[in-house]
Amino acid sequence: MNAGNAITGPGRYYTFQSPLSGNVFFELRPRVLPRNAQPVLDESSGMCIGYSVAQAPGLWQIYDVQGHFVRLEEAPLETPLIDPTDIALLAFGVFRIFRAGRALLEAGTRAAISARLSQATIMFLRARLKTGLSACNLKMTETAASHMYEPGRYVPLHIQERAIRYGRRMADPRNGEGMYRYETEMYKLHRKKNITEYKKYTLEVVVRVSDWTITHFKYF
Repeated sequence: MNAGNAITGPGRYYTFQSPLSGNVFFELRPRVLPRNAQPVLDESSGMCIGYSVAQAPGLWQIYDVQGHFVRLEEAPLETPLIDPTDIALLAFGVFRIFRAGRALLEAGTRAAISARLSQATIMFLRARLKTGLSACNLKMTETAASHMYEPGRYVPLHIQERAIRYGRRMADPRNGEGMYRYETEMYKLHRKKNITEYKKYTLEVVVRVSDWTITHFKYF
């Protein structure tokens, strides 16, 4: 497909499953976030869908992707015998939602302590992603959609939607009629042995606003 068709081609609705490994995620961080907030990571989409803040052992404040407090979460510890050091380290655990739908708190402790995030909270955080200009209403050209199956190019559609909603808007450099480019900062997270590494990128998304079709996206 040539460059002209990539820009002017028809837009279609797509549903994507993350092609990323289970240790790679994307995050579009809100401007205001509570201190010591830890990401809630969803393997199925490959992105952060919320945050948890330890309030007490086994009790967390849960925030959505925009940094708004939404509920309290209380979860029983799965390891019955713990010492005070283990309890203290629970504050730094990361909730991770596996593709099978279960969620565990990955805490970097020698006792491998874990606590479950309830299914109700998981569904609630996922539902909060669908407010405003929903990613479900965005289309993609065939060329743009093909990159969503590449681990090195994939960016969750909800991240692209938020780039359009909150990012910097400018004229498309190729001067396409009705085409606009949106830019925002985002993070790519790598989970390694209960340690989360962050790397900042700039995400750009080019959109044909007449029918809200994404014709191009990349991060660098």
